[in-house]
Amino acid sequence: MPRISESGYRGMLAVLREAGDVEGPIPFPEPVLDALRRLVPCDVVTYHERVGSSHVVVWTGEPRGEMTRQIREASRRYWHADPLTPADGARLYSDFFSPAEFRRTGLYQELARPLGIEDMVRLWLDPRGAGGARLEFDRPDRRFRDSDRAVLDVLLPHLRQFRRSAVARRRSLSWPSNGAEGLTPREREILELVAQGLTNAQIARMLWISPGTVRKHLENAYGKLEVHTRTAAVAALSALPRGAWTQESERERRDSNPRPPA
Repeated sequence: MPRISESGYRGMLAVLREAGDVEGPIPFPEPVLDALRRLVPCDVVTYHERVGSSHVVVWTGEPRGEMTRQIREASRRYWHADPLTPADGARLYSDFFSPAEFRRTGLYQELARPLGIEDMVRLWLDPRGAGGARLEFDRPDRRFRDSDRAVLDVLLPHLRQFRRSAVARRRSLSWPSNGAEGLTPREREILELVAQGLTNAQIARMLWISPGTVRKHLENAYGKLEVHTRTAAVAALSALPRGAWTQESERERRDSNPRPPA
């Protein structure tokens, strides 16, 4: 294993501090991904996981191309051809393809190239691929270093434990009967993310839906729970300790009373 520098160890400690502070149902929100991106320089760091019937996606950074419907379809179509299958340790496209070989693949032409990806590190949070839980690091060139792989492999056992803790928190959520039995899985999922403190826009990005759709789900949940605000809806579900409830911010009140779309 390449020697890890002092700055590398400092970067790993920063990741561990951020991940250790997470109390919500998603193990790697943006502050954790920001710390990972500082540790392993790249364009974008993304966390993927299947939660219930939904595909949760959290990312930080600036993609070089827009994630379009066509690219999502290509992602599904070429998933079977992607060599970065579940494994124990960080894996890169450059482990399997030369630059010329990669550029001849449909995976590159229809998926990687439109997003400006020339190489990727994929780090599975379960070596069997359970829940599809993984971290992905995208670069527009082939400049990932051996030390980048080394720090991720050292962090991997800790990142797996953070994910296991988040899964346990989800399972411990209690869903009382005051209207909650009528909530759809998507409404419950959105309320869990609201409980974590995410805005409508952030939830929309994570779930690949529009902010207007998030607002509509929240309106439906409010009606079923017989409440009128975000904080009251989450409190009704007892998803977090009562000490976590704070006075609503002005932005929360605006989101709780959305304007109809123009």
